[in-house]
Amino acid sequence: MLKTTIFLQIEDDQNDAFLVAREFQKAPAHIQVRQVVDGWEAIRYLLGEGEYADRGTYPRPNVILLDLKMPGFDGFDFLEWLRSTPASGLHLIPVIVITSSDLQTDITRAYALGANAYIFKPIKWDLFKGMRLTVTSRRI
Repeated sequence: MLKTTIFLQIEDDQNDAFLVAREFQKAPAHIQVRQVVDGWEAIRYLLGEGEYADRGTYPRPNVILLDLKMPGFDGFDFLEWLRSTPASGLHLIPVIVITSSDLQTDITRAYALGANAYIFKPIKWDLFKGMRLTVTSRRI
């Protein structure tokens, strides 16, 4: 039996979250996605607080899919928090930024804060589905 792989998607746009969830339905059963709407909710999920206390229902993710442009505690804030928590081991979780920003300053900042990959989210979903993902490695 294959070990379950959990992706945690942090995305405030319901349409984008829906489209990703729909694509994950096509994945093998051992690959699952959990979704939260902002950085604060992601922190509660990762720490197992409140409604996320049941690790059977809300297991620790293997990969984080992160939108940068969210109101309040945005993706940059989240990355900074995540990479500054070495005692918990959470800083070891790979983060793939999936965002509509193609600004070089955002790309540079995301990598500087510890993103493992940066993917520009095109306006048309069909273009996004066809993209190949190349994850950069970084030493932790």
